[in-house]
Amino acid sequence: MLPNVASVRRLSVALFALALVAAGCGSSASDSSPTTLRVLMTDDWVTAPFLDAVRDFEMAHPGVRIVVEKGPIRLQTDTVRAGISAGSPPDVVQGHAFSAASQGLAQRVGDLWQSHLASDEFFPGAIEDVTWNGEKYGVPLDTNAMVLMYNVDHFRQAGLPDPQPSMSMEDFARTAAALSTPDGSRRGLAIPTSGWWTYGWIKANGGEVVQVGADGKASFTLDAPPVVSALGFLAGLINAKEAFPPRGSDSHSEDAFALFASGVASMHTSGSWDIAAIRNNGIPITYGTTLMPTVLGGGTAMGGSSTWIPVGSEHRELAFEFMTHLVSDRYAIRFAKEEGRLPVRQRVFDDPYFQDRDLQVFLEQLKTAHPQLLSAFPAASADYNVAIDSILRVNGRDPATALHEAQAHAEAELVDDVGAPTSLAPAPPP
Repeated sequence: MLPNVASVRRLSVALFALALVAAGCGSSASDSSPTTLRVLMTDDWVTAPFLDAVRDFEMAHPGVRIVVEKGPIRLQTDTVRAGISAGSPPDVVQGHAFSAASQGLAQRVGDLWQSHLASDEFFPGAIEDVTWNGEKYGVPLDTNAMVLMYNVDHFRQAGLPDPQPSMSMEDFARTAAALSTPDGSRRGLAIPTSGWWTYGWIKANGGEVVQVGADGKASFTLDAPPVVSALGFLAGLINAKEAFPPRGSDSHSEDAFALFASGVASMHTSGSWDIAAIRNNGIPITYGTTLMPTVLGGGTAMGGSSTWIPVGSEHRELAFEFMTHLVSDRYAIRFAKEEGRLPVRQRVFDDPYFQDRDLQVFLEQLKTAHPQLLSAFPAASADYNVAIDSILRVNGRDPATALHEAQAHAEAELVDDVGAPTSLAPAPPP
């Protein structure tokens, strides 16, 4: 008999948490032992520039040893919660500080910001990623924005000019139609199943999926007219064979990028990591970038992440120092050059590397980019993703109906979805 998926997931979390607890227990054998700072990162972040940053921090702090753990992002919250319950949480976690704060998992760090960092140096969306209830709970690590990438050769073959910045939705639809072949073998766009990706189109259409008040309370807007029309717009492209539908319910941006890189999709909306993939892997495609299609006042989805300190960590100030070390200009530039992760400080874009035309497009788009706060409410986020999956299929569900059901479910689950109250996070010392 195959094991139950939920049971396997719980076992994975338990084993991962046990490993973290064991690492913590091993660090306190005697007073002469070095201070161990335990850092939990997502799978794709333990890379050469990150490990160099760890080594340099240890060299500057001879009495500190950093133990790095990594795991899939879907298990991180459960892993940290298990570590807190066991009395041995990690000291630094990479993810989204606002989401951790909404669930009572993160410590407030506003007092440390006052003495170490300046908010006006960062992109507004990056500050949103670490803010909850008006309090700061982490440090922005990297950022990104969803922009429009296009195949220059396809535009030339179709006799089309390069897309203009912030073209209208109507212009985009006409362009997608002109780029698509009658048999559907080439289409204007490739669409993944991704809450972040569709959020970019919703923001471009002037919509929002959740409003979060200063008190952290949510007002869901999953079935608001701009949200419904944005999903209906994408579904219409699929049904007209002007966009490739998701390959399956777990089809994410990598699948859409593969279609764009292979030359069968003429346009692709994504972050700068895909530009890095094209350049680093020598993919033979002539591409351009421009701002997302938009309505007046529209924006886009902000990508990236932040770092935060779990409740119960005994190395609060040292952890914060490491978090600021990761976001220093030196490493921000390396993360951008080697991995396509964009800086969270606006001043870093003054470096000659960022004078590249494509990266200037991202700099401009970042001014209107916002993180998807719906992820702070896991049950509502799951309802939203189910609705997306049912809509973005060939002859999928009616967007208004599917999103209305998601809205009703989200509202019913709101009390349970918020998680532990943020008051569990200890106040900063006086």
